[in-house]
Amino acid sequence: MHTENKDVAPLIELLKMAAERRSTDLQNEEFSEDRALLEMWPEACRRTGVGTRVFPPGVLDLWKQSLGRPN
Repeated sequence: MHTENKDVAPLIELLKMAAERRSTDLQNEEFSEDRALLEMWPEACRRTGVGTRVFPPGVLDLWKQSLGRPN
């Protein structure tokens, strides 16, 4: 299985976790939400059973681009 394929399940779980958090705290700013996603990544990996994984660099690059920062 390719590394990218192993990242899909934790990313989906991460988005679910973020949605749950967002529904309980609607006052998060974008930066704090991004930080929260990074902090939740290990738990998303654990929940999906893929083991410890490095956060996908492509996702980090997209976040940097959305913030107007170079890669």
